[in-house]
Amino acid sequence: MRHRTFCRLLALAVLALICGNGYAQDVEQTRNSLRGLSGVYVVPENPLEEDAIRGGLSQDTIRKEAELKLRLAGIRVLSREEWEKEPGRPYLQVWSKVLKGGVLGGYIYHISLEFKQYVSLVRSSSIQVFGTTWSAEHMGYTPELKDIQDKVKDRIDQFIKAYLSVNPKK
Repeated sequence: MRHRTFCRLLALAVLALICGNGYAQDVEQTRNSLRGLSGVYVVPENPLEEDAIRGGLSQDTIRKEAELKLRLAGIRVLSREEWEKEPGRPYLQVWSKVLKGGVLGGYIYHISLEFKQYVSLVRSSSIQVFGTTWSAEHMGYTPELKDIQDKVKDRIDQFIKAYLSVNPKK
């Protein structure tokens, strides 16, 4: 069963690398969607796999590390109550998919940071939906779970750099 899961994840990773993705990335146009934000709410997404949890990785740890890095960079972290009142309801979603590598013994992972906010449709501005307006991701294999935590931090640093590029400190 684990071998089958490993093969499926490996096939998914190869497919994602071949096909790419169809959402926003870290480019000048998407960085502009971060301009003028007064803060960001951080949401770790989807429950982690048991192997990752047993190895010490948790949604709470990911959220706390993300919030700390944002604060240290001078980016305001919104509470849930503040977020609900914030125009556009901006949030940074942190996805970490981790699978023990079976016969390889390490971890196969996919990390994705997606900045989402309410957006309006051009054809009908009265229609608003949450849309991903900036994103960064990383896939790989590592023998150590700590390497995955470091890659999550790297993606958060990438978001901070993008944010500060359009919201310079005063």
